[in-house]
Amino acid sequence: MTATVLSYGRVELECDPENWTYSITARPGGAPADVARALQAAGKLGLEPIWDADPELLPDDSTRTWLHPIDPFENDPFETETLCASSN
Repeated sequence: MTATVLSYGRVELECDPENWTYSITARPGGAPADVARALQAAGKLGLEPIWDADPELLPDDSTRTWLHPIDPFENDPFETETLCASSN
């Protein structure tokens, strides 16, 4: 399975189960409402930000927030083939 990227304006929710990476990247000029939409979509997929980790500042001034399973024992999103397969 390849990585899936869901876009919300200048904010992207990226799901890459092959590499065990899930993140939200906010590009410069992104609207806070778009970040909220990406966080809401991540929550519906059983993911949440790693709250005790600082967002990563990327060379293009974007910020990346890493995600992890809300309850890894109930529903492991890394084992789900259809994670992030839905559209907006």
